[in-house]
Amino acid sequence: MADTMDSYLNLLANVTILCTVAMFAAGIPSCLTIFKTGSTQNVPYLPFLMTLVNNILWFYYGILKNDSTLLVVNGIGGCLQIIYIAVYLYFALSRVKEMRQSLFAMCFMSALWFLLQNYVVEPKIIEDRLGLTASTITVLMYASPLAEIAEVIRRKNSASISLALTITSLATSTLWFLYGLLISDLYIQVPNFLGIPSCLIRLVLIYKYTGSTNQYQTYQA
Repeated sequence: MADTMDSYLNLLANVTILCTVAMFAAGIPSCLTIFKTGSTQNVPYLPFLMTLVNNILWFYYGILKNDSTLLVVNGIGGCLQIIYIAVYLYFALSRVKEMRQSLFAMCFMSALWFLLQNYVVEPKIIEDRLGLTASTITVLMYASPLAEIAEVIRRKNSASISLALTITSLATSTLWFLYGLLISDLYIQVPNFLGIPSCLIRLVLIYKYTGSTNQYQTYQA
């Protein structure tokens, strides 16, 4: 029985890795557009930065949990986001806003590291605090399309929603939720469970108000 569960877990982990990396690769078309046009116009910077922060937190959490699935996914994801950010900043005409956002992210990560290293002694508590922080940011990222959803309903036009990315996000959320169930990790379960209805709502809106674009948004467990 244990061998069977391990086999299921390994299969689920491999599929989850492939699906999540595919979702992270959604930034490639945006980078190609930036290369071709030499402009970052209509390509948002914040999703790249937020995804990188999320990748770093989950990678660190994976180290504490000794979870190779988290390490592989967020290691690859983090490298991709760094590339996206480098391309974006290279072609951006004015980097003031982006540098402010990056500085805020760096201050947040530094403060979190300082607090965990100097004010939390028990490894289990560090793991819990980090898991809570990472899952909270993931929930916020899943909630970020709410403004877009409201705009779609108002305009009765779903052109701002990417069908391919929505389907990939739904699959990724579902897989991470199942993975969290199998390893009994609430910090993985909860944010991804909450991400499922967000994706379903977007699918319904796409069906009701037909339209699609290549707008880039990325989410993670």
